[in-house]
Amino acid sequence: MPLPASHRTRRTVVVALALLSAVCGALPVAQAQEQPRSAAAAGVRQDFNGDGYEDLATSSPSATVGGKKAAGYVALVYGSAHGLDLASRKVITQAAPGIPGSPEADDRFGDRLVAADLDGDGYTDLAVPATGEDWTWDGQARTGSQTVLWGSAAGLSGGTLLQPERAFSTHYSVPGDFDGDGHTDLALPGGVWFGPFTREGLPARTEALAVYERDDSVLDMAAGDVDGDGLTDLVSLTMAADWEPGGQSSGHALNYLHATRDGFEPLTVLRDGQGHKIEGGEDVELGDVNGDGRDDLVFGRPRSGLSDEEPSDPSQYGSRVGVVLGTAQGLPAGDPRMIHQDTPGVPGADEAGDLFGASVAVGDVNGDGYADIVAGNPYEDFARVDDAGTVAVIPGGASGPTGAGSKVFSQNTAGVPGAAEHRDYFSEAVTLLDGDGDGRADLVVGAPGENTDAGSVWAFRSTASGTTTTGSLVFGAGTLGTNPDGARLGAEFPR
Repeated sequence: MPLPASHRTRRTVVVALALLSAVCGALPVAQAQEQPRSAAAAGVRQDFNGDGYEDLATSSPSATVGGKKAAGYVALVYGSAHGLDLASRKVITQAAPGIPGSPEADDRFGDRLVAADLDGDGYTDLAVPATGEDWTWDGQARTGSQTVLWGSAAGLSGGTLLQPERAFSTHYSVPGDFDGDGHTDLALPGGVWFGPFTREGLPARTEALAVYERDDSVLDMAAGDVDGDGLTDLVSLTMAADWEPGGQSSGHALNYLHATRDGFEPLTVLRDGQGHKIEGGEDVELGDVNGDGRDDLVFGRPRSGLSDEEPSDPSQYGSRVGVVLGTAQGLPAGDPRMIHQDTPGVPGADEAGDLFGASVAVGDVNGDGYADIVAGNPYEDFARVDDAGTVAVIPGGASGPTGAGSKVFSQNTAGVPGAAEHRDYFSEAVTLLDGDGDGRADLVVGAPGENTDAGSVWAFRSTASGTTTTGSLVFGAGTLGTNPDGARLGAEFPR
């Protein structure tokens, strides 16, 4: 797929690619820094048409499009005063008008989704990678492309294909105001791009930054103000370069980088009360779970399965969620608070093979000013059904989350459409967004294994009592009019 481009175009898209790789939740410039308590609920983070209601984007990079296996597509459902409105659904492929390229086998269009207001016009844009696309740029063979779908009053429309140069580790980019100047910046494993960004994607300046030790691999990143000083700090989740399969530890570590107006302080590896590295896991998020105006670290740590020996103490299973509360000094050393299925107030039981915490999300689902935790458990067995999956909503509070008052939902919960089936993997991916503009975060759950890997997405509503099944909805290939074969819809949400 040759792509002619001027020198100016090539120069500008280099920077735009980095910006487009910010995780879901990037805000307009005035909202870039995550705010504590009620302000966090009021911020509209993912609004493609600018109507004040957050919109849902999901994708199916494994889907067959036009007879081409794993060509991939993006599905959109727009928010409204009544929540996500399936009548507004839209499917975008590389065959859509204004979208560069064409559907080809193994393109995997939508393999990662990135939502951010890239041009500062008040509309959220969506960056859609096609990680398997082979094409030619400037006479050089390339694998992997990035297309940005531009937000507007009519929603997402039109696309721009971006050059993939300098796209190192961009899957783990995060936005924030790292220097306190009021402009949105972008942090990557290799550096920071400081705003404001031009419409062409050019930053005001750049600065090198390492968010890992030695040659570790970066698995995930999160940004938030953990010390309440008004600057956005960083947390990275990394895997040791010298880790070997079969060991007693996953080799995952959590690293904290404190932002100052003079730049980031040196990386601090988070350690427990015994001085050992706190083992990370699969997912890391930041949010104010105790309402003190500082963001707290939440990480999912599903059991690695690296050892054949089961611990006698259920609390030692890796299948749990960890919490480190932010302080005026940042993220402190000490044992993190662990919440698992044997924690009082959390329904269920901690069992080998569960993946409680395989996916996590943080947001205020009941509008009380405390961020709550969503923990996916896609391998949960129940009702004689293997790997059906459940999702837990764990309340925040003045003392932080304790597990008390947690709710667990599955396809067998009254009011939830569908029924739990073998290997649905319900909650393999989760996200939170305010689809009805009431200031409460609504839960969205993906089950990519539904209907023999066709996949589906569930959307729940929220009330002052938290997540409810009343008014919940589900959509899949039948609703979207797409090919269901191996599509695994619901495995990807913007980060």
